[in-house]
Amino acid sequence: MSTESLTVDQLIERLAHHRTELVTTLEILHGYGQQVDTAAPHLENPVAVKEYLAFFTMLFSQAVTDCQNIAAELTTEGIKSEHIIALKKLAGASTVEPRRCLQFRDKWINKPLPHESMRPLLNDISVTTRDQLTAFKDFFSIITRLDALLRPAGPASPPVKEERVFNRRDLFTRFLKR
Repeated sequence: MSTESLTVDQLIERLAHHRTELVTTLEILHGYGQQVDTAAPHLENPVAVKEYLAFFTMLFSQAVTDCQNIAAELTTEGIKSEHIIALKKLAGASTVEPRRCLQFRDKWINKPLPHESMRPLLNDISVTTRDQLTAFKDFFSIITRLDALLRPAGPASPPVKEERVFNRRDLFTRFLKR
């Protein structure tokens, strides 16, 4: 759905939807944390897995708070530049933090494991965090629309660009073509 014609109320609904998805993701991550605690003797490095979960729990908890606060303030106070700044931080995570997911996969999943029965749990943790980061990309379109609504009469600001991040296959293809 294009955001060019969305109203503030529709943007608030999208933020509420993101908040709901984030709360669900946090509940899932909490469940994974409990599974990691239970399966700790079978994991190669349960501390690293718990740190990974803690990082994304903190990031997603902040996103829940930001979505809730921005939606509430849009309702009562209107659009502020602080809303755009907060959303830019979240959107930025969608381009930067997938590297953390890749590193986790490379270090703890994409190799022979001492207990192969732990692979599905580790994979689910990685996929859940990656998918939530992918959902953060929608913040770019919300930012663009909020910015347009905030500054309708002034000169047009350049659209928010999504940072290009190469996945491993693209990088290898790019460098090995020479």
